[in-house]
Amino acid sequence: MAASPPLQVIALISGGKDSFFSVLHCLTHNHALVALANLYPPPPSSLPTVREYQDGSPDLNSYMYQTVGHALIPLYATALGIPLYRQQITGTAVDAQKDYSAPATTLPETYALDADFYDETESLLPLLKRVLADHPHANALSAGAILSTYQRTRIESIALRLGLTPLAYLWQYPHLPTPMPSPAGLLHDMAAVGLDARIVKVASGGLDERFLWENVCEERVIRRVEKAVGRFGGSVLGEGGEYETVVVRGPMGLWKGDLVVGDGHRVVRKGEGGESWLEFTGEGRVEVLTENEADQDEWKQKIKKPGLWDASFERLVEELETNSWDDSKPGAIDTEIGQLVDVEESKTQQELQPPHMPLDPAKTQEPWSLTPITTLAPSLLFLSNLTAPPHTTLAAQTTHILNTLLTLLATHNLTPASLLSTTILLRSMTSFPTLNTIYATLFPSPNPAARATIACGAALPPGVAVTLSAVASRSTHAQRQGLHVQSRSYWAPANIGPYSQAISCRVHEAGDAKLVHVAGQIPLVPATMEVLGAHGENGDGLELFGKQAVLALQHLWRIGLEMRVGWWAGAVAFVVGEQDAEEKARVAWWCWQRLHRPPPKGEADEEDEVPDGLDAWDRKYGGHGSLAAAPPPAPALPDFAQATRGRSGEEPYAPAFFAVQVAALPRGCAVEWQSVGIADARVEYNSSPSRAGVCSSVCAATSEDGVAVEHVGFSRACSEEYCLAQCVQRVNGRRARERGRERHVHATLYTASPAAFGGVEAQVVPCLRVWGPSGVELRVGLVVQYV
Repeated sequence: MAASPPLQVIALISGGKDSFFSVLHCLTHNHALVALANLYPPPPSSLPTVREYQDGSPDLNSYMYQTVGHALIPLYATALGIPLYRQQITGTAVDAQKDYSAPATTLPETYALDADFYDETESLLPLLKRVLADHPHANALSAGAILSTYQRTRIESIALRLGLTPLAYLWQYPHLPTPMPSPAGLLHDMAAVGLDARIVKVASGGLDERFLWENVCEERVIRRVEKAVGRFGGSVLGEGGEYETVVVRGPMGLWKGDLVVGDGHRVVRKGEGGESWLEFTGEGRVEVLTENEADQDEWKQKIKKPGLWDASFERLVEELETNSWDDSKPGAIDTEIGQLVDVEESKTQQELQPPHMPLDPAKTQEPWSLTPITTLAPSLLFLSNLTAPPHTTLAAQTTHILNTLLTLLATHNLTPASLLSTTILLRSMTSFPTLNTIYATLFPSPNPAARATIACGAALPPGVAVTLSAVASRSTHAQRQGLHVQSRSYWAPANIGPYSQAISCRVHEAGDAKLVHVAGQIPLVPATMEVLGAHGENGDGLELFGKQAVLALQHLWRIGLEMRVGWWAGAVAFVVGEQDAEEKARVAWWCWQRLHRPPPKGEADEEDEVPDGLDAWDRKYGGHGSLAAAPPPAPALPDFAQATRGRSGEEPYAPAFFAVQVAALPRGCAVEWQSVGIADARVEYNSSPSRAGVCSSVCAATSEDGVAVEHVGFSRACSEEYCLAQCVQRVNGRRARERGRERHVHATLYTASPAAFGGVEAQVVPCLRVWGPSGVELRVGLVVQYV
């Protein structure tokens, strides 16, 4: 597979350290820098957010752009030898929500005349259009967002409307595996490549004018800043607005000269609340560097990039290389987590079942069809098995299904913005681009539903090219929260398209327990968006599959931590491959259960120190709409302090697991993980060993208004009649009673024999084979959700 071509990058710069360090990371990935773009403040009297101090110098109170030091920006064109484009900021922070929604109507060319009506974010549009007019080959936009969802989502909105790939290589940088994993690690990494970033504004109780014009990338200054902001709980990186910088020097190869501003041209100004900043009088200059060809690429050897693996996942990869997963074969007892597979039953399966042959559903299955099902719970709406008239085009079927979806949502006074997750089954993955284009029309607003997409091939009913199932929130008070990162970074794969990494929602209005619906995760390397091992650099066969399974799980974990997941209700690993599918199922199970090993008694896992969820940009502009409240610290994952095994109070087993063999996955991947997390609730988990061919586990939020998710696996030793009766018993009652109240039921069924289970009212995922824990092959896997 050929490597992706380098991108042609426009760098959005403020003059600050973050935007320039992000540019260096673009270059390390062999992208080309074609232009610089900058927005500067308007005249002091033109907008209400421009404060005019006694000396008449402007400071724009922008929630989006740094403007202090803007007088030095023109020097960067000479200092870097790159064309610079500038435009005046127009408008105010009309949309103060954390996640940005583009204007419903196209902005008129004269929108600057209505400045108070349009958000300041939209000032980027005419600026970038000018750049693209001169550089039509440009196809990416770089920015220095680190922790600010507010800033990142606005840049993404503009970039994607212009067909530009958003790049945010510093996103979540402080929480990634870096050579120096400390709060100030990013500053040390900047110093390593020779960035000289001068503090030009301070706005923290711990910082005063004595810090102005200090190089924040210098070790001595870093220690001073750490001590000063530490007294007030601030950010040493300045992410909470504690200080702002202007870069005056960078590594040779990108920088052609240094910015020089004499002492007599820097004047200290003071504002309200202890703010101090530098005003630059007169013109600075660029002092051209003496070029040494040997030094041109020296910085590329010094730049420090976050590693691909978090420590626990890297250990998992190392263990896989010793073939430890082979101990998980059927009939083995895993004493570490308490999962038991009955040896005699395993023998019975082997005696009853001939060696598995690739299944051709078109030849071996009875005719069957999908039955649409609507399940109404107090706070959730489940829509399952939506199809269209068969034997029509993929586009026609997709359009019909989406119209049906819209009608069903409207029947319950809902819109697509209420959707939490969707599962799409295709006959062929080659249909995905067509489907995606039509599907995208559902979501004009931020944070579309999470999504998992798989191809089932001929396992779908004849003539059916696509089917869709969805979960929607019925509550206006359910605190629906989304995570939709569309920028390329080192953190997790960018979701450029109509689906979020995750959507969470309270299960019941009166409680705190949340279900977190996570999009299907495949093994893409986040910084390149290429499939791990696409160029043969990570082995092949099961060795490569193991690494891919671990990487996709790491994506699931990072998203889960960001969404405050404390425990997984269970997981499905979709796998492909004819000859080694069973081994892949066992590898996937081994990875899943190893990640749920309890830590040694009395030992604290340093990786439990996870991000607290605080958007530092929000802290800077606290009190503006949704930006005001910061959530409490996030839990560890898995959070054994919040999970117990039944009433015994013992540590729980690994959450439930199915491996499901399908025809194809997105991007030609060999594995895709799908899971639902539980957040902000204690979890009680019960797992029954496999007896009489049936293994089951129940994961429940223990609050009165919580949710319970049951996974039940029926082995191949069970007859279809027995499996059907058991599934009907669990599902078709539609309701169950628990603690004196009715629980509404929704079910998902995974089987290679869907015709045999037509009587079960469930979302159906037809597949080739299904396995449970330890690689035990199942006739059917059933997931039942009680809400």
